[in-house]
Amino acid sequence: MAIWQYMHDQPGAGRRGCSGRRFFTQGFRSLVACCVVVLLAGCAASRAADSTTVVNGKAAITRFAAGDRPAAPMVSGTDLSGRPLSLAQFRGTVIVLNFWASWCPPCRSEAAALEQVYTETKALGVHFVGVDIRENGPNDGPAFVADHHISYPSFADPSASIALQFRGSGINPALPPSTLVIDRSGRIAARALGELTYNPLKALVLDVVRESS
Repeated sequence: MAIWQYMHDQPGAGRRGCSGRRFFTQGFRSLVACCVVVLLAGCAASRAADSTTVVNGKAAITRFAAGDRPAAPMVSGTDLSGRPLSLAQFRGTVIVLNFWASWCPPCRSEAAALEQVYTETKALGVHFVGVDIRENGPNDGPAFVADHHISYPSFADPSASIALQFRGSGINPALPPSTLVIDRSGRIAARALGELTYNPLKALVLDVVRESS
């Protein structure tokens, strides 16, 4: 929670003009890089023998061996329209859980790939669910969904409370964008930190679908 609070409270984040934007952009990139390194290091230390991490494009993708997958919390809350939403309603299926925010440039960049893979795999029983974290206002998330033609549901998570529930799994989602692939047994099969593109995302999803079928 402190990471998102840090981002929200940065003095450069609210400045106008080129210098303020440069300050925020540089600070954002530095913080993302730092978090990725720290989180991957922690993952490697605890799961080195049973996981593999590769950098594919702009994302660091970690796959967890079948016998070393922690259970994903069956988080619940409301969607961006205020309706109840829970991961438990998708129990027994492959779930792609994507953490995003409208203020996150890489989230905007990967949105089309996520939607495309969702439309191509939903017939296989795959469910995509978003988690919209730390928005500045209640209309920002719905506007992002409309602008990017996203057809799968997203949790509204203004305080990052849903994201924080994954701390107990030992696989923190980290800053957006980050993505978890949950197998049919409700275990976390893979985590991607950073912007995903179409090919690695679809390959990752299909691999989990095949092992679960």
